[in-house]
Amino acid sequence: MKKQSNKSAIIILIAAMAFLVFWFGYSTAMKVLRSDQSVGFRLPPGDVEAGKVTFRDLRCMDCHSVKGSKDFPMPDRPQEWHVVLGGEIHVVKTYGELVTAVIHPSESIRPEVHKILMNADGNSIMPDLTAQMTTRQMIDLVTYLQNQYTVVMPQYPMNYYPYELEYGP
Repeated sequence: MKKQSNKSAIIILIAAMAFLVFWFGYSTAMKVLRSDQSVGFRLPPGDVEAGKVTFRDLRCMDCHSVKGSKDFPMPDRPQEWHVVLGGEIHVVKTYGELVTAVIHPSESIRPEVHKILMNADGNSIMPDLTAQMTTRQMIDLVTYLQNQYTVVMPQYPMNYYPYELEYGP
């Protein structure tokens, strides 16, 4: 009988340790995902209103609109060059991704629009703003843009199965 209780105690101890390891990993991952900064990349906090001013001052609205915003006129460009920022998305736009999109746009252009938004040299048609933008403007602009996105969970039908299920041999 004592042997049986020792086995039960060991099983409970192993299960508890597995749960603690899982919980620690899960809670750490959630902290990273909820962070408004990328791991290992820290800048001072930005100002949303100052970012809106930077968006206007750098003439971002010449090619971009902000979903749901009436603060800027619609871009006076061909529709295929018009890039909408903000709105509902299913994947988090991290701080680092937005910084990259501002300072190195060629790196963040989606493949399906690559031909439209790239010049013959393979670079983005977005002008290089790094020579005229201060670090403070970049921080505020990215803070403004990040504030324009809302992450939503995708809606699937109750009987949605992304893969075919096979039954039997």
